[in-house]
This record gives sequence, structure tokens and C-alpha cells, in this order.
Amino acid sequence: MSSLLHPVGHLPASVYWFRRGLVLAVLALLLFLVLRMFGGGDDDPQNTAATGPQQDPTTAPVVTPSSTPATTEKSEEPTKTTTTPRDTKCDGSEVRVEVLPTNRRIVSGSVLNFVVRFEAVLDECKAAIDSGELTVTVTSGNDLIWTTTHCGKAVQRTTLVVAKGKQVATTVPWDGRRSGPGCLPGQPVAKPGTYVVKAVFDDRASIAQAFQVV
Repeated sequence: MSSLLHPVGHLPASVYWFRRGLVLAVLALLLFLVLRMFGGGDDDPQNTAATGPQQDPTTAPVVTPSSTPATTEKSEEPTKTTTTPRDTKCDGSEVRVEVLPTNRRIVSGSVLNFVVRFEAVLDECKAAIDSGELTVTVTSGNDLIWTTTHCGKAVQRTTLVVAKGKQVATTVPWDGRRSGPGCLPGQPVAKPGTYVVKAVFDDRASIAQAFQVV
């Protein structure tokens, strides 16, 4: 014990005390490092693990999913620029034409009405009826008796909506007389006999229908 407190040697005592102090400092430093590695090192992983998940939920909610469907709906809205069949004008290839006398037997000089019927072949359309599009003619053999080409006012100017499976009609009156250019009055009445009426709409002709004048 006396040698520990009173170092023995040929060197001064202060040198021995310095060496002992240095050894003690090294031992204390080694002890601190060992305690640091095995004792306090567990706190850092726990702290980082705790703070990591807390930060992710704050940044997780995203607003873009709610706004994305709205922009998608706008881009997918179709633009309709179609025209309805009612706005399409009929031509002769799109309709069937039929003409019928309202009476198959009339007295000479009597007025006779002809009913001209229209029916669409495929799609619905508008038929513009006037003396330029519709012609009604009465003949007897090769003899031209009367025609709306001479008497255009007999054709009433109108527009008919023509649909498939549904007939629409207009009426053309005949005064029972012959006609000539300009439809001048005072023409002779049709004599008794068999006559034929025929209608043409935009180059589409009807089947001829016969009637009698007595």
C-alpha cells in the first residue's frame, strides 16, 4: 500500500503519478465506449422507427383521385351533331308513290279528285310537294287528256313528312276537262270512255290506275 501511494524508483514521483493517471483515463474512456455501444445505442432505432410512420400518414392523403374522375367525365362527353330524318329532303329513290281516283266511275264533265300517297322506302324524310316535283297525268290510250304540267295550280304546295310503314297523301283535283299549255279555261269535257291516271314524283312513277267516264 505504501508503494502505491509512494512510488519507488529512480524517477521523480510526479512521473509515476502521471503514468498512473494516464492509465486510469484510458480505462475510463474504454468503459465509456463499452457502455455507449451496449447501453445507449438502442434509443436511436426506436426513435427513428417511431418518427418514420408518423410522417407518412400526414403526406399520404392525395387530392388528385377526387379530381381525376371529373376531368375524365368531361373528356368522354360525346358531342352530338346528327341531323334528324325529318330534316332530310326526300328524293324519288327514297319513296313509293301511289295514285288513286276517289271514284272509279264518274259522269262526263264532273270533278274527280286523285289521292297521291307517299311512303318512305327506308328512312324518314320530308317530301316537298309542288308542281315541279309532282306531276299527275290523265290519258286515254296514247291521247293526253289532262296534266298538271299544264295546270300546275291543281297541285297544292305543301311539305309531307314521309315515314316507312306510314302513308301520307295529298289531293289533286281534275275538273273533268282536257288541258292545254297555260291551262286556259273553256276546254272540252272528257268524253265517255276508259281513262288512266298516273303520278310521278321526282322521276319515281306510280302504277297507272284506270277509271271510267260515262
